[in-house]
Amino acid sequence: METVKILIPNSEAVSDFVNKTSSLPFDVDLGSGNRLVDAKSLLGVLYLGVGRITELFAPKEKMTQVEEKLREYLVMA
Repeated sequence: METVKILIPNSEAVSDFVNKTSSLPFDVDLGSGNRLVDAKSLLGVLYLGVGRITELFAPKEKMTQVEEKLREYLVMA
């Protein structure tokens, strides 16, 4: 697994984010601290909080696809 930093800016963006992650044909998780949720779950994403930088976990070989799909939510270090 590999990680990228994600920022979902507001509650309106949660639905768009979940729709995009749901279209990925592999598992992706979203984490913050000791919490980890399914990134395809609307309630899970809302649970972690909006407006905070979180980490998205996905298979290393699929990161290019993740970065293309979620470009607008990536946080560049």
